[in-house]
Amino acid sequence: MLSIIDLLDFMDLDRETVQIVNDATRVSDAEATEMARGLLRSERGIQLLHEMFRDQLAAATEQGQVGREQHLRKSYAYFCRKYPMPGLA
Repeated sequence: MLSIIDLLDFMDLDRETVQIVNDATRVSDAEATEMARGLLRSERGIQLLHEMFRDQLAAATEQGQVGREQHLRKSYAYFCRKYPMPGLA
C-alpha cells in the first residue's frame, strides 16, 4: 500500500502545497492531495493555490503566529519558483 508521502513523491507534489489545500478546505489528506493535483493542471488552479498561500500567510501574520508565518513564507517562495503566477512570467 502506498502512503500519502509515496504519492506526493510520485506526482512531484510537495507536502506544503497539500497542507495549504488541506487547511483552506478542511478535507482529508487524500482529498487535499487529489485537489492540489487537479488545481496544478490549469492556470486558474495555480492562481487559486497562490491565493490560498497568501490568505493563510496573511492570517498567520494577523494572529501573530511567527513560526507559521516564517514557514509559510519559505513554502510560498518555493511554490512561486516552481509554479509562477500565470500571466506574470
